Amino acid sequence: MILLLMFFHVSGYAQSENDMTNNTIIIPLKIGENPSSYFKTLQIEPDNLFIQSKPTTTDSPHIQLALNIIENNKKYTTYLWAYNDSLYTQKTNYPKAYNNYAFNLKIDNENVDLVVEQLDFEIPFFIDIKQTAILGNLNIVFEACMGEWSEDIEGNQVAAFNTYAIKLLEENEQKILSFSSLDESDTNTQILEWKNYTILVLEDSEKALKLKVSKKN
Repeated sequence: MILLLMFFHVSGYAQSENDMTNNTIIIPLKIGENPSSYFKTLQIEPDNLFIQSKPTTTDSPHIQLALNIIENNKKYTTYLWAYNDSLYTQKTNYPKAYNNYAFNLKIDNENVDLVVEQLDFEIPFFIDIKQTAILGNLNIVFEACMGEWSEDIEGNQVAAFNTYAIKLLEENEQKILSFSSLDESDTNTQILEWKNYTILVLEDSEKALKLKVSKKN
């Protein structure tokens, strides 16, 4: 009986620290290691939060969260970053997609929360290589990134670029789409279409893609 009472007391304390609804959980973070939280089928481990007020370089993150996600005995590790570039505009690499969830940072001065919610259409998200994003009945897998280059007639390398492959699955149908690196000098985005879906490629790198998915009526 004593052990049972202790269990309910600890569980109630842990839940009071997080703001939870049916589709969203907000987890307050502190610098360094943070305790695990549970949301639906996920065990969420905000492993380490690092904050530096004055980044050493323009490419150094102002905020970095090392994040572990465990589901069905499978562990996925990723990072969420926020940093200022040379123009003093904030850049991020979140929300980060994992299956049908989006992991986002809510930043208020030096207070940082981890927000976990349902992944949805029309909202840009990042997907790591070899990971899956699920929106409704659509599964998107970042399959591969292959480095390529072009040469002149003398065999000198004149350009280097990446070719990406994403796999789309819906029920019993699937399609692999390939595209090349975005032209950084061009503000246009890559537009991919399959069935009644439109996928915008907003950013690309060897480790992650930033996508926005729309569904046609």
